[in-house]
Amino acid sequence: MHTEVSRLAYMGDWKNLLDLIRRRPHLVNAASGPKGYTPLHQAAWHGAGLTVVGELLALGADPTLRTRLKNQSPREIAFEKHPDREDLQFLMHERPRTLAQLMRKIAAEHPNLFDAYDGNQVLFDRLIVTFGSDSCCVPGSDFNERLASAFAAITGHPLARAETFEFGPSEGFRFEIDPIFWSNRISRLLGEVAAKAPTIPLEQHWVTLSDIFDPEPTSWGLRGSLFLWREMKQLLGQIPLPQRAESIEQTIASAYATLTGELLSAQTNVTVRRYDRGGMSSGMISGAWWAATYIPLMQRRARWLSESWAWDRTGARSTCTET
Repeated sequence: MHTEVSRLAYMGDWKNLLDLIRRRPHLVNAASGPKGYTPLHQAAWHGAGLTVVGELLALGADPTLRTRLKNQSPREIAFEKHPDREDLQFLMHERPRTLAQLMRKIAAEHPNLFDAYDGNQVLFDRLIVTFGSDSCCVPGSDFNERLASAFAAITGHPLARAETFEFGPSEGFRFEIDPIFWSNRISRLLGEVAAKAPTIPLEQHWVTLSDIFDPEPTSWGLRGSLFLWREMKQLLGQIPLPQRAESIEQTIASAYATLTGELLSAQTNVTVRRYDRGGMSSGMISGAWWAATYIPLMQRRARWLSESWAWDRTGARSTCTET
């Protein structure tokens, strides 16, 4: 069966390949010999459509796997064979999920996890914000250890304690935290998704606008934009990814004004003192770059994601073909 997967992928026969992998998802990362091409490597080589790539990723294709012959990832093959296909390079980027993303996934897939006015949910949301500044996950990192450290830092109580305690935004509005719930339920769920972090793609039911801030651009216009980009990513960590390009533009422009104190204008540069790290143009932000480069980039990324999810929305499980 491995041979059949490799043959179909080599030929770019996406319909029959996906039909086979849907029935036997454990074959999604089957590698050909001697080159070691998985179906995702072949999709990169052929320049497959985004619905094909999206379904392979949803079935568990691992973008971090490398070929045996040239030691290439799928993204590197896509860049070599189709340098103009930024969409493939974005979807195939070798970035594991962050802790904030994993927690959002857990919340989205377990809607009955918390009770009404549950202090555990208040803390859960606070922790998502805390981890929202992560630029990436460190491969092999202990997610539960990080969770326990943040739990203690925010609440002042160790996660290992047995009794409940109060936690809340003010003395007059307190919630109850149950460490046993965190040690048993949350840690278990986190362990389950963390084990799959390298192969979890961006998924429609938990994705936010901040998720398309990775990977970062390769050029910044003026030096302050790097720091604005990272602050904005954290600010938008709880904003669902808008479906309309106009909404993305409006949201980013509003965040720009919030963080810089100036309205976004293609004719104006802004200086933000907290971004000043020394050197020419340090702390300066080019409104022209944000208007003409960064916002269109985010709109394209959102469109690519939407296209990669189309196989699921349109019932393309049985009809998915290259576009």
